[in-house]
Amino acid sequence: MGQMIAEKLSRKAVQNCEIYVAEKRGTMANEVYLDTNENPYVGPVKFELAVNRYPEPQPSEVIARFAKYVGVDNDEVLATLGGDLAIELLIKAFCEGKKDKLLYCPPTFGMYQVTCDLYEVETVKVPLLSDFSLDVEGIINNLDGVKMVFLCNPNNPTANIMNVVDIERILEATKNRAIVVVDEAYIEFSEAKSFAKRIKEFPHLALVRTLSKAFGLAGVRFGFAVATAPLINVLKRAISPYPLSVPSIAIAEDSLSEAGIAQMLLNRQKLLESKAALVAALKEKPFVETVYPSESNFILVKLQDAKALYEALKSQGIFVRYLSSECLKDCLRISIGLPKEHEQLLKAMTAFYE
Repeated sequence: MGQMIAEKLSRKAVQNCEIYVAEKRGTMANEVYLDTNENPYVGPVKFELAVNRYPEPQPSEVIARFAKYVGVDNDEVLATLGGDLAIELLIKAFCEGKKDKLLYCPPTFGMYQVTCDLYEVETVKVPLLSDFSLDVEGIINNLDGVKMVFLCNPNNPTANIMNVVDIERILEATKNRAIVVVDEAYIEFSEAKSFAKRIKEFPHLALVRTLSKAFGLAGVRFGFAVATAPLINVLKRAISPYPLSVPSIAIAEDSLSEAGIAQMLLNRQKLLESKAALVAALKEKPFVETVYPSESNFILVKLQDAKALYEALKSQGIFVRYLSSECLKDCLRISIGLPKEHEQLLKAMTAFYE
């Protein structure tokens, strides 16, 4: 009865949202997690903290260190509970439900659509072109009623970077009419330059950043929005009073120290080397049709019987991500892990196709 009442009284938009369900982990020994783009390298966590007091609403030292790291002013950074909250805050702060529209370019990160559904914001989808680049003309021709545009760079799940000129054209076309959000969750793994130093040039530009990927802090849930001070001030009106915990602030502060950033760069290099080796090995397999170019900590692979392979791997405790959209048919997204995990993956894949 309680469940029926709760469903009846909840908002229609919430009723229509699906609960996010993650793969169940920890049921087998020596499981391999290559499905959620986590970083396999972790640093030591050693803090003695007083947790009986509320933390700073916006931790000043973390913000100062991150601002220095990306090359912006302190008042151009907002700390959030992971990149997901930065996405939600932007939509919540700028998009009127049942009135405004948000444009994004599938295949891309699913939380853009999920968050829009939750806030009853209509979406306009302009699919990526066959080479996964932006359909700039399609975007520009579909801006009527659009309050916000989301671009993911590097893109998840295709792992490619977007052309700088294409992003610039979109920014020019949206001046004085829409906020453009560039999700740079994976930018550290790419040779592409962040747009962080160009926010003053484009005051309607906002960036989403995270410590979950290159910094290896997925379990800490620490992200940032980067934009001009006036835009950040708008987001501050929509954020909860104490969005971050004392332990997460301490870990983020340590990770953004000179030593922490140096360690991140070392781990990044190891991941890129592991990725190159995995890509080379996969390209030699007869059952692999395509390994798409990657500028992230994951790769997109097209192969035979991808769904059946995904299920077989899962049954052995090896987790990858199966992509079910039509444009990514027979594709798996494989996060870059440790070399020994790649060996297990390749061995299991080879056995499946024998």
